[in-house]
Amino acid sequence: MHYDEIQLGRPSQDRMPPSNSTYVIASKKQLSALTSASRQEILDVLTQMETVSVTELAATLGRPPDALYYHLRILQRVGLIEKIGKRKTTRRQEALFRAVARDLRIDYDLARRKDEKTLSAVAASMLRLGIRDFRRAIRNRSVIVSGEYRELWAARKTGWLRKGDLPSLLESIERTAQSVARPSGEGQLYGITILLTPLNRRRKPKNS
Repeated sequence: MHYDEIQLGRPSQDRMPPSNSTYVIASKKQLSALTSASRQEILDVLTQMETVSVTELAATLGRPPDALYYHLRILQRVGLIEKIGKRKTTRRQEALFRAVARDLRIDYDLARRKDEKTLSAVAASMLRLGIRDFRRAIRNRSVIVSGEYRELWAARKTGWLRKGDLPSLLESIERTAQSVARPSGEGQLYGITILLTPLNRRRKPKNS
């Protein structure tokens, strides 16, 4: 999920949304649903997996299917995912789900006007997911932590930016976020967590 304002686009009901389809998350109910880190994780993965069963989704997340139904019902109720039919297996019919769009974005201006506390809670859940995933990965000795194919990275940088620097920085962040957008099943699943904030500190002293 991204945080900026763009035009709302609803996907068609008979196919997976095209790669450039975008949906703006703006309602308070939708934001409230995303204060749950579990629902954020489910939604993030669904945007990459196209149409899947609960069994397939659970296998990707490494969680039992029964742990997902409650969250899927909430995401469906607020209009962030769709149930689009069933698939017949050897034992039963499985419900199929998909995200309403491949690209989900929050209208930051509107969300802040409606409920800034909920918006902050959504961001906090993203950070909790990043911390959880880092802790799991650092314990896994097969994860590469140095060199050209490094897979694990945490960094913080504080510095001064001019207003004119922000567009290129935001473009770089967008490219980074989109770099993990690949068709389901191609490569390894990765998570990228990014936070940009202005800091209320004294201005950089001028050179005397």
